[in-house]
Amino acid sequence: MLKALIVPMMLLPALPAPAQIVSIAPGHIHRVPAPELVAYTPERVPETEALIRSNLLDDPHSPRVGALQPALTLVCFTDYSCKACKCLDEKLHRLLAQHPQLAVTYKFSPSMFQPLNPSRMALTLWEQQPSKFEAFHRYLMRYQGLLDDYSIRNAVRSAGSTIYQLSPDVTHTLALNKALMKKLNITHTPATLIGDTVLTGDVPFSELEEALKRAQTET
Repeated sequence: MLKALIVPMMLLPALPAPAQIVSIAPGHIHRVPAPELVAYTPERVPETEALIRSNLLDDPHSPRVGALQPALTLVCFTDYSCKACKCLDEKLHRLLAQHPQLAVTYKFSPSMFQPLNPSRMALTLWEQQPSKFEAFHRYLMRYQGLLDDYSIRNAVRSAGSTIYQLSPDVTHTLALNKALMKKLNITHTPATLIGDTVLTGDVPFSELEEALKRAQTET
């Protein structure tokens, strides 16, 4: 399904990837060497496609909302400080409500000029209390003020959590998301992958629906 995207994106220079994080038990993280996101060669397309797919769709360290066993998983590169991301997130929430068989995987990728702590806290909650993530996420996506430590703590409290210490392990996930964006030639957030379609920016709801219909036809 992702081959149409993966072949052209592999023409980009290879980027070294950090060590992969693999869960081995609740509350424990183990780091193991991971293969690089390699440059394109024809004989390596299947292996590369599987690697990209696993990091996009099957990464347990990226938050996912929606169906537990989805018929289709959308991927959204996003940032809590991005106004367009906030607008798009409302549309994704609406799409999930209308299509309960879907799921959305969030790939947080704040720009170098935006604070990291909102995304780091979101990933920390997903790592330690995944059931609290969605409420935290919805709070910050609807929040219109300055994203500082005070607003983050309020978001944590609103989610019913008492976790305020950021996990150091989530830094790897943010770095991997940046590498994936470069490999996919995505230059800014938000960007949404639906099947083989990449939608950039705060697209109209009708475009999300059209891309969903195409993806459902392909599967």
